[in-house]
Amino acid sequence: MTSHHPNVKFWCLFASPFLIILLGFLTATVCHSFIGGWAWIPLAIVYWSLLGFAIYFFKDTRNLGDWFQKSRKSPFWITITMLIGMFPLTILMMNYHLFESAWLIFYWLVFALINPWFEEYYWRGVLFDRLLTKYPKWFVIFYTTALFVISHPLMWGVFSYASRSYHLYIYLSVAGIVWAITYLKTQSLRAIILSHFIVDIGNLTVLTFLNLYIPPTM
Repeated sequence: MTSHHPNVKFWCLFASPFLIILLGFLTATVCHSFIGGWAWIPLAIVYWSLLGFAIYFFKDTRNLGDWFQKSRKSPFWITITMLIGMFPLTILMMNYHLFESAWLIFYWLVFALINPWFEEYYWRGVLFDRLLTKYPKWFVIFYTTALFVISHPLMWGVFSYASRSYHLYIYLSVAGIVWAITYLKTQSLRAIILSHFIVDIGNLTVLTFLNLYIPPTM
């Protein structure tokens, strides 16, 4: 029984994105029927809690600091990662007037400060590393990126028009692939978390959840 335990744990981790997305979808759907776009708050709490549990349970003996160690030198991919992060800043620059209250600014900043840590430690950290022990790099990049992209319309997209935009799918697919390759090259999440933070700042996150910002193409 003991000899099979690591294998069972691996397959639980492999399947965990589906459970996380399903519970996120159910949370978003139920809460949206009561509080509309403000369902993003209970969804964020449930989503981050699930990611946090998965990170803690599946990291085994590895320290969280190992993923945040100094990056190995890979200037090209670090540069690409930062450029990917800065791309959505044009959205912020053209729509900063939508921040009509201090509370919106507060929620926007809090989300951007918290979300990248949980998502990157899970999608490009624990999940990515464990899958590499059984699968080739190309498959791990595809699997983690595809589910990362799909999670957005199936959770945030329940109440957010912007989260159902095909432009977002394309952007997240490119970002997910770049972040995955950068992690492989640097063996660190430092630059990736920073890039993800800038993305969440530029994409107006909370404003899109409340549909205060809807992409012009929709």
